[in-house]
Amino acid sequence: MSSALWPEYLVVIGVMVTMLTVIFSQKSGIGAYFVALAALIASGIVSIVEWSSPNLPVFLFDHGVMVDAFSLVVNGLVLLAAAGALLIGWNDRRYGSDFPVLVLLALLGMMVLGLADNFIALFIGIELLSLPLYILAASRGTQVSGEAGLKYLLLGAFSSGILLFGLALLYGASGTMVISHLVPSHLVLPLAAGGLGLTLVGLVFKLGIVPFHMWVPDVYEGSPLPVTSYMAFGTKVGAAAILMRFLFFGFSLSSGWWGPAVGYLAVLTMIVGNLLALAQKDLKRLLAYSGIANAGYLLVGIASHNIQGARALLFYLLAYGLAVLAVFAIMTFVAQDRDSVSVNDLTGLYRRSPWLAGFLAIALLSLAGIPLTGGFVGKVYLLQAAWFANQPGLALGLVVGAMIGLAAYVRPLQRAFSAPDGAVLEPIPWPWAGSIVLIVAVIGTIGLGVYPTPIVHIVNQSAAFYWLH
Repeated sequence: MSSALWPEYLVVIGVMVTMLTVIFSQKSGIGAYFVALAALIASGIVSIVEWSSPNLPVFLFDHGVMVDAFSLVVNGLVLLAAAGALLIGWNDRRYGSDFPVLVLLALLGMMVLGLADNFIALFIGIELLSLPLYILAASRGTQVSGEAGLKYLLLGAFSSGILLFGLALLYGASGTMVISHLVPSHLVLPLAAGGLGLTLVGLVFKLGIVPFHMWVPDVYEGSPLPVTSYMAFGTKVGAAAILMRFLFFGFSLSSGWWGPAVGYLAVLTMIVGNLLALAQKDLKRLLAYSGIANAGYLLVGIASHNIQGARALLFYLLAYGLAVLAVFAIMTFVAQDRDSVSVNDLTGLYRRSPWLAGFLAIALLSLAGIPLTGGFVGKVYLLQAAWFANQPGLALGLVVGAMIGLAAYVRPLQRAFSAPDGAVLEPIPWPWAGSIVLIVAVIGTIGLGVYPTPIVHIVNQSAAFYWLH
């Protein structure tokens, strides 16, 4: 048992103990939530300690996994996403007693994706991430939730089949399943080109990249709010991490094969996602199309194919995730017993809860990329990466997409700060668990915008891929 994998081992132990807690405490499931949260905190502490270890990177299971500073930062991001989902849905019986167990299982898949250096580990991570989310999407028990889970299952299985076929072709073309051992000059080109294309399709599906994005709004709309927040943040971290590791470690010397395609997909996704977000009246669907657009921003960091892009991607994942957690926490407060919130439901929010209205403004303005927020700094870093890579088209697409997105985020804010129609509006209660998520996310969003230096230092050390310019 390698000590380098203790963050993952602690999550596995958390899964088993949480399952036992659920089995032996049928009347009250609150114990399972506390056990799951304790496992997340312990795994996070170990990841922080290991990040400063001088022994990194560590290769295990015959190059099956690679534990390095990059994978440990991915651990931190997905642990934050899991903690946010767990606290937003804290002890809510509508999602079933197995909710914390499934959150931890999906988390384990995300962590595996962060350290995968082998086709088998990559596929195991994808499936371990996806299968619990299929169940979580349908956990509300309503017809809409069931449809979301079924659609996610069918399309996810289809994309997994494409991914597996692509990996099989790459193995046939290279004779190795280790990502970091791929040598493009030694590949059988027809097989390698087909394998690379199919593998990229399977991976960008998980990110919700245009034109593989149509499942995102329907699944987001039908899933419970805590699950949607988890998919919006955690799934993007896992998919972006394995996509960057796959391309930067396996095909770094042949970026001409995939760079232009990824760049075009990034521009198309940024613009289409933000344009479709303009017309949305349901906040979940608006955030779904916003998530699609933000996936396009993440692709800018990969398409740039430089060290600035790798660092900007990690930074932007944190900035985006904090803003998303804040918005979903507020949506949970407003929705109360419902699982959906329309833009009109925000009318007069500043009267019902001025602090909630202010926090919503901070989160949405961060997603829009307004200065003094983490989203602005993240977009500047991505813009800088595209510019240094001599790709002005990428930079222009990012600017245009951000300008369109600003109009989409202004609509909810306009309703939140508009005067109500005279009806008596009751104040909105703040559940303690969701309040922790909201306050931490808002403070983090402002902190990243005002003083990003500590996080910049961490991502600079974690994405120090020496072979990139």
